[in-house]
This record gives sequence, C-alpha cells and structure tokens, in this order.
Amino acid sequence: MKQLYLTLFSIFLTLFLAGCGNSKPAGEGVLSGEEYQVHYAKGFKVKKYTGYTEVAVINPWDTTKLLQKYILVDREKDIPADLPAGTVVKVPVKGVAAYNTLQCATLKELDNASIIKGVFEPQYVKLEDIVKGIQNGSITDLGDASKPDIEKLIMLAPEAILASPISGMSYGNIDKTKIPVIEIPDYTEPDPLGRAEWIRFYSLFIGKEQQADSLFDVTVKNYNEIKQAVQNAATKPSAFTDTKYQNNWNMPGGKSYMANMLADAGAAYIWADDNSTTFLPLSFEAVLDKAGEADVWIIKYNSPEDLTYASLEKEFKQYSYFKAFKQKSIYGCNTSYSAYFEDMAIHPDYILKDFAAIFHPELFTGYELRYHKRLR
Repeated sequence: MKQLYLTLFSIFLTLFLAGCGNSKPAGEGVLSGEEYQVHYAKGFKVKKYTGYTEVAVINPWDTTKLLQKYILVDREKDIPADLPAGTVVKVPVKGVAAYNTLQCATLKELDNASIIKGVFEPQYVKLEDIVKGIQNGSITDLGDASKPDIEKLIMLAPEAILASPISGMSYGNIDKTKIPVIEIPDYTEPDPLGRAEWIRFYSLFIGKEQQADSLFDVTVKNYNEIKQAVQNAATKPSAFTDTKYQNNWNMPGGKSYMANMLADAGAAYIWADDNSTTFLPLSFEAVLDKAGEADVWIIKYNSPEDLTYASLEKEFKQYSYFKAFKQKSIYGCNTSYSAYFEDMAIHPDYILKDFAAIFHPELFTGYELRYHKRLR
C-alpha cells in the first residue's frame, strides 16, 4: 500500500510541475519566437507575441518609467482575449492626424503619406503633397497644436494621433476624444542613428516593417561610411553652431545629437567636454570667450533671404569679432526652403555628408552641399 501511495504522489507531483511550467500570468502572451532587436534607439522596445505586438515607449525624462505601452492587434482578426494593459491599436492604421512635418516626412518615406488625414500647424509643413492636400481640403487643418480644433478632430475621426510629447505638457482636450495618441519622443535621442531608427517604430503601426528595416539599413551603412572616411583626417577643424536668441545663445550640449553628429563628421566641437544631451543657455560673452578662435561656424536660420556677412553683422555687430567671421568660414542653412528638418530625423547620413564635406572638402571632391551654403 505504501508503494501505491508513493507512486500516486509521484504522478501527481509530475503533473503539477508540468502544469506550472506551462502556465503564464494573466495578460501575458506567448512570445511568437520572432525576436525584435532595436539597435541604436533607446526610447522604444518591442516584443512580439502570438496574436499581438507590445510596443513600449520609454519616458525620456525618467527612463525608469514607461511613457506609453501600445498593444498592436491585426485589424482583420478578432482581438485576442486577456490582452495585457496598454493602449490597443488596430494595425495597420488607416488614418492619422500628425503633429508635425517630421511625422509627415517619415510616413512619406515609407510611401504611406496617404493615411495623413489631418495636420496640426500646417504652416510649418513644407512637403508638397501635404501642402496640396491642405489647400484642396483633402487634408484637414486642425489648428494650433496647443489649442487644436477639437470639433474638426472629432469629425475627422482619425484612427490615431501622432504626437511629439513635451515634458510636463498635456494634450488638453484631445484626451477627451478617446482617439489613441501615439507618442513619439524621437527628438530626445542623442545618437543620430538612434533617432533615425524610429522609422522602424512608425512601421509597426502601418504594416511597413520590411521596408523600414531596408531603409534604415541603408542609412546606417551610408552614415558609418562617411564617419569612417573622416576618422583618419590629418586635422579636425574646431566648430560651433548657431547664433544668440534674445539674451541666450542655446549651444548644443557636448553629448547632444548635434555634438555627436559634428564629432562623427570629423570636427572638434568646442563644447565636446560638456556632458549635457540638451542645450546650454550661454551669454554672448561666454561663447565669444570659448569659440572666438574656432575655425568653422555653422548657422541654421529661417529667412526669406539668405544670410550674408553684412546682414549677420547688421543683426549684431559683435558677431564680427569671431575668427570664423573674419576668415569667411561661416556656413548657413536656410530652413525656409531647405529640407534640413524634414531629412534630419530619417536621413542623418545626408546631413552628416554636408558637415563632413564642410570640415574635410579634400575627402569629398565634387560633392555639392545639399543644405548649407558658404555665406556671401
């Protein structure tokens, strides 16, 4: 009898342990076996499960927390039971409202601009197809991003809103519409390739994963080839950027997106020893003291007319004190017609080549600058 009890107990224990091994907590799916690897971006993570995909967006202002979690489900199938917590989005998304021109440019890059049904602040959008759509009424002008036209938004009824979150700011009345808000803090990535990788994030929502992966692979290859080409240059010209605005000169921090790109282009950025990933609000005197003898000065601006040495000095006479001004080594990018901002997020390789050719023209003979011009 004792032997019988031992045998029955052994069978029970085996079955119990087997059951424990196959169980899963409520709301946790079974991994599909398809591993999704994010290579450069720090702001999002992806897990693919049988029946749905989980996309987590890291809070860039507190990386110990999530900003959002999206649960993507095939729109042609029934929603799986027992989904984990998160914002459910049926994919591929068929219609969106976009907060800015960068989002429009990314969708256009993925041959999917047709899903843009509305835009906020259309005056800042320069993409020809989108501008035409706004003019002919096929794309709705949703007004100011901070005070959107909620009635128009409700009437438009997009399946999702593409938003650029800002620390401490809410979306106001948009939350009341119950339209899923897809938060895209790509601009907080300090690595140019990390920011560019967000094209893969977009692709998850619109069914363009293979295309995004292929485009991103080309960007990585081109970027690294340019970066490698300048590594062994005999010199690294010292450089700084932009101009003062009112009382501050917002200089890119030493570990910021722009600082990393200047370093990758073979320049010695004047504030490279700083550890900030954002901007340094500096006085004019502080900039002149540290960058007064820098070799190259690069300025982004928005103006109906191209910047010249005369107009720069007229704007603020003390700009003429810089060595780069005296030696006529200033390059300007007029964003009123240049696609600099549209391309920067998805094509850092294009921007990098401009910078590399400015700092090391001997390595890029025959290349014509795409975004910048040497000031007249």
